[in-house]
Amino acid sequence: MGFRTRLLEIPFAYDWLQSGIYRAGSKLWLTESVIQPMKGLRILDVGCGTSAILSTLPSVDYLGIDHNPKYIEKARLIHGDRGIFRMIDVNDAQFQELGKFDRVLLLGVLHHLDDSECKSLLAALQAVLKPDGFLVAFDNAFVDGQHPIARALAKLDRGRYARTPQQYRSLIETSFVVESEITRHDLMRVPYTHVAFRARTR
Repeated sequence: MGFRTRLLEIPFAYDWLQSGIYRAGSKLWLTESVIQPMKGLRILDVGCGTSAILSTLPSVDYLGIDHNPKYIEKARLIHGDRGIFRMIDVNDAQFQELGKFDRVLLLGVLHHLDDSECKSLLAALQAVLKPDGFLVAFDNAFVDGQHPIARALAKLDRGRYARTPQQYRSLIETSFVVESEITRHDLMRVPYTHVAFRARTR
């Protein structure tokens, strides 16, 4: 494990990087334009980190899950009883006992997983999404003509599986139907490319 990966596993360093590099309003755009939460909805945030997105959500029934105990501890410290934060794997039997959710969030997750892992995760999430709910996936991406710095930063990301929007879409569509796709190049203070998907069950 390299120094950068070890450093980013410390919640303070992760939060500092995220807050320092994103433009003001980027998280709010993601919330209002893509997640579109409403008061009282059940929201599952997979790979939640320190649950930074929770600060932009209304009063919802929020569950954040992550493999990193330091992230979960920091999320509980920051957000208190605004949500529930647990170390749990989608392949655990207890995951299927969580019930159904109106929104399932994969924020910066898929580019950390290979194709097989993505398909397995998406199949598991399909089972916990309500018929009228939707999945949100948000990741870095490679696109034709993007700024060279944006491409270089995506390659340097600790997630080794950055993809083109079409490659992400193909993976998501193994379990869901994509209803919207938005590519943005201006969410960070440096050149960077993100793609956001909203998808429903089949």
